[in-house]
Amino acid sequence: MNAKIPPVASASRGVAMNVLERAECLLDAGSSGNMNFTVIASYCGRLELRVLQEALAALQAEHLLLRSTLLWEGDHPHFGPAAAPVPVALLPWPGDDDPEGAARAWKPAARASLAERFGGGGDPLWRISWLQGPQAGELLLTFHHAIADGLSAMALVQQLFALLAASDASAQEERQDHWDAFSPDLSRSFAGPRPPAAAVQELSDRQDIGLSTSYGLEQLNASASRALLAWTRQRGLRLNATLHAAFLQALVAAEVVPAQTVATTVVNLRPLATPAMPWELMRLLRVCVETPVSVDPDEPVERLATELHGVLQQQLRQGDPLQALDSIAAALHDDPTPQQFWRRSWRQGGLITNLGRVPVGARHGDLTLQRLFFVANVEPIALPDRPLAVLGAMSFNDQLSLTCLHIEQQLDDPGAAAVLADMKRRLLLLV
Repeated sequence: MNAKIPPVASASRGVAMNVLERAECLLDAGSSGNMNFTVIASYCGRLELRVLQEALAALQAEHLLLRSTLLWEGDHPHFGPAAAPVPVALLPWPGDDDPEGAARAWKPAARASLAERFGGGGDPLWRISWLQGPQAGELLLTFHHAIADGLSAMALVQQLFALLAASDASAQEERQDHWDAFSPDLSRSFAGPRPPAAAVQELSDRQDIGLSTSYGLEQLNASASRALLAWTRQRGLRLNATLHAAFLQALVAAEVVPAQTVATTVVNLRPLATPAMPWELMRLLRVCVETPVSVDPDEPVERLATELHGVLQQQLRQGDPLQALDSIAAALHDDPTPQQFWRRSWRQGGLITNLGRVPVGARHGDLTLQRLFFVANVEPIALPDRPLAVLGAMSFNDQLSLTCLHIEQQLDDPGAAAVLADMKRRLLLLV
């Protein structure tokens, strides 16, 4: 029998919290780390603060969770209304005077925003950091993971730049308010067969020692990205498997994780729902599935990619993502405190979260999006003695962006850069 997955009752004007959102709030609050994530959008063109603020207000008017805050009743989180606008922090942009500095400016800005916990209490659960130049800049959109996942965040970027292109939010076609304010009944939307939920495990002696996340970025140009996709398709694989295989091999070659490790894939539930749920739905709808794997860094990438592809497809067919959903519900069944839930939630090995080809255009009136990628904190799911590294992947404007999210106490920035460089080398050898 599938676990019952009820929404958590919220304040009368708030959105009912689904089981994934409740779990994210508890995990976020259960340790000194947090589960924020940031989307970085580099653009060229002139952008005014007034226009940005009007566009953000229009998005808040359309999406109820974007004008929601986090409230607690004991150990029970719920969404409530937030009257405040989206905070916008203005930061200097090195621009043409320092092209190399401009290319790296996103990282300290992202780290600062990601490190700041969303306290709720009336404030929205997202914010903007704007690296502002006269004719170019970067917008960093940071979210509490309880109100969005990667797919909905990318859909929001498309909506934001469409509004910015209009230069006047009132000129946009009138949108339906609260269209995604409903709380999907996950037990009905995902009612397919799946294995029984895994038993709840808890590390009763888990200690918060103050782990921290850092981020590395690597990109493949459009030509190499297209060639890699063609190579993958010719072998009947999905790009996710090829990227995951190269990442795992690079981690093992660098002795970051052992050869006998765990391969974890983030699966978005939207396409598995009945009916399927759109990207634009501003809700958290993702789970993780994992499998033990033996990684030989000297074998061809194709062998491991083929194995990972076959395993994931079998997991999807037999309902493992829905089993993961049931397991989260089971871990919440006894109303754990944030610290108790944190002791029940951890990962190890090499994890991939791949958004695929995101539905975001490059041209928006006088603004051109030049680069788009994401980073996230992972320290709440990391253990000090079980190495974890996460690959964030997505394709925008035919170009693959690869980010390594790593625990600084396990892998430093130069080491993460070397892992990404080795991964890129392995991918380019395929094409």
